[in-house]
Amino acid sequence: MEDVRLRPATRADDEFLYDLHRRTLGEVIEATWGGWDDEVQRQFHRNWFEPATIEIVLVGGQPAGMVQAGPADAATFYVSRIEIAPEVQDRGVGTALLRRLVERAKESGASAVELHVLELNRARDLYERLGFEVVGEEPPKLRMRLGL
Repeated sequence: MEDVRLRPATRADDEFLYDLHRRTLGEVIEATWGGWDDEVQRQFHRNWFEPATIEIVLVGGQPAGMVQAGPADAATFYVSRIEIAPEVQDRGVGTALLRRLVERAKESGASAVELHVLELNRARDLYERLGFEVVGEEPPKLRMRLGL
């Protein structure tokens, strides 16, 4: 497994993050909603992009993903988004990152980690391997939870 580090996002990461989203979730979005509308996705990105809440995943020193996570309330640590570039998937990066987030959650005093995943996203398999369980269905998403 390669060296996985995190750094704060900056405004300069804007285009990298948009391209990452397209490359990591484009096919799932197309299958879920019937296509990729670049205008809609760019607007979603503009509304969502807040560097202060995002960390860039570095693999071997190079940007290879992103994570947006933190306390939702006193008991729950929420992973809003996690995206790992296709070229580094299946190499333990997501596992290492999620384990790091679980440790952060424990340190924050949370009793659970929660996230949502699109039903067609193969990341669900990773979450289940790490102990997350489906606790709600909100089509086209599933709500998953890991008790700490």
